[in-house]
Amino acid sequence: MTKEQLRTEYSRLNKLKTIKDCLDLFDIFLEHLWNVINYHHEDKVYSYANKDAKILNQMMFMKLIHLKKIVEGVGYIAKNGFKLNDIIDPTIVASLTRNIFETVSVFNLIFRNTKNEDEKAIIYGLWVISGLKYRQRFRSIATTPENIRKIADEQKEIDQLEKEIKDTALYKSLDVKNQSKIDEKIKQKDFKIRFVGKDVIYLTWQDMCDVINLNKDIFDNFYTYFSLYAHPSQVSVFQFETMFSKENEAFKQLTTTNLKYCFSLMSVFIADYIHLFPAVKVTFEKLEIYKQIALNAHNKMLRGDAYSINEAWKNLE
Repeated sequence: MTKEQLRTEYSRLNKLKTIKDCLDLFDIFLEHLWNVINYHHEDKVYSYANKDAKILNQMMFMKLIHLKKIVEGVGYIAKNGFKLNDIIDPTIVASLTRNIFETVSVFNLIFRNTKNEDEKAIIYGLWVISGLKYRQRFRSIATTPENIRKIADEQKEIDQLEKEIKDTALYKSLDVKNQSKIDEKIKQKDFKIRFVGKDVIYLTWQDMCDVINLNKDIFDNFYTYFSLYAHPSQVSVFQFETMFSKENEAFKQLTTTNLKYCFSLMSVFIADYIHLFPAVKVTFEKLEIYKQIALNAHNKMLRGDAYSINEAWKNLE
């Protein structure tokens, strides 16, 4: 591929003007994620946290497969022969994109934003406790001996994780006020905190854009926008009413716009994953240059050269 061809292909996969452009970029992302699963599944990890990190990569792969199927369009043929032509519902794309954002946020918060093993252990522990505590709500409807035993075992796990958090040198070094902030998060079944020195800072999902270090001009109010579609807001209803008209097919443009955010987040995830597991970079760099550039482009654009996976982009100069 000549430099001019490389620039043309980069521009196409970066601007995403058509659904076909989006589908082609899906294939590049899926190829890389599959390579990671295929070639690094047996790589040793030395903590439960990093084991879960590898599972999150597999989950991302599955999320993208499902999202690609949606973007390929779905239709319907009734028994009377009436037909709904293949269409894409951008509200479903937006809902899945919000889920991807939350997954990327969790990964970054635990595996890249933490500055030492104690920070990682505390936030990872809070994350696990949060999920297990929500499952404890099913205690009242557990009827089989197996389910009752599982709930009891998970309560023991919660107690052990809480002890491990409080046994860390970092937790013990905090003042009473900041220790109580962590204790409160355990009670709230929440894990969204970060450490600034010895201060515990509470976070919202919207704050996660700052944690990940996403460009504010592009991602400001991102979470609010996508939440409008994840919930049955009236805004999502009146937009749905007009987006499928034959005159403008607004659903296609809205889909490509939503997918730009999705691919941006996936680009960030891939960079953060390689930061955690440097051996994956070797597999990444076996891809054709244009694919390396496409996968890294949004990450580099949103977070700057310091976060860039490699310097493949210099082939465009």
